[in-house]
Amino acid sequence: MFFPQDMTFQYFFFDTYVGYFFQVLPISLLAGFLAWLFRFRKGKGVPMAQKVFSCLFVCYLTGLICLVAGLRFVQVFWYTLLYRAPSGIEISFFSGGFSLVPSFADSFTQEQIGNFLMFLPFGPLYLLSWPQATGKKTMLVGFGIVLLIEVLQPIFGRMFDSNDVILNTVSMVVSTAAFLGIKRAVRR
Repeated sequence: MFFPQDMTFQYFFFDTYVGYFFQVLPISLLAGFLAWLFRFRKGKGVPMAQKVFSCLFVCYLTGLICLVAGLRFVQVFWYTLLYRAPSGIEISFFSGGFSLVPSFADSFTQEQIGNFLMFLPFGPLYLLSWPQATGKKTMLVGFGIVLLIEVLQPIFGRMFDSNDVILNTVSMVVSTAAFLGIKRAVRR
């Protein structure tokens, strides 16, 4: 039985970016915990900080995958779990489109801000997870992940968007450069 306050929760949890974050958070934390169990249970010789950042990186990547490829699956799961009723969310494959013309400079929307913020943690987390990684390697791996995510989105009923590629890449480059700059300054 629905009450008026239920509609507020339902809107917040299923139709806002913060709600999407809370939907994928338990899955991401579970992935990080499993990474800890399987990878670092006996990880002798690996510093504790690197173990923690590696698990956080696994959490981060799992969250990205859930948000860009599995959000509808996650929404169906949570709706069914919370309301014990069909969600009404349709899951369709191969129904996405392609937007190859960048247009983010025309008007900056909330979605574009989200796309920029989405890859800010990548640079620092990758570099802290793999101490031997260089800035160039971090940017190449990050760009590869950005492209892979965008190429897979049309398969999961979403859209390939060149705006996303540009904003995600710029965000990842900015965070990597800032992290490396701060690291150099601290060493001096």
